[in-house]
Amino acid sequence: MFFRGNEPIIIKRQQITGTDDYGNETYSQSEILVRDCLIAFGQTDEPVDADRKPIDASLTLYLPSGTEILEDDVFEVREKDFVKDGDPLTWRSPFESWSLGVVVRVRRRIG
Repeated sequence: MFFRGNEPIIIKRQQITGTDDYGNETYSQSEILVRDCLIAFGQTDEPVDADRKPIDASLTLYLPSGTEILEDDVFEVREKDFVKDGDPLTWRSPFESWSLGVVVRVRRRIG
């Protein structure tokens, strides 16, 4: 890893642990602490909704190289939960072919 942020995040991951008496899948949740992350603030939007005033907030997370991101992962950033918004990308050096990290856009709805 060639960058070093100073913020930890937690990846919350659900895993199938078996089935119940009715054949439904059962799950458990694990938490993966990822250190040395960078957090870039994204944007906020206020969608029009007659019943409420929600705000959509987004961030861009720069995670260490090799961090595995799965489809249903939830990201706890500064004690708030965010969901993945799009596919994670490899952050590559503009000068060499090595990976600097993993970039993930995340979002959450407030209200």
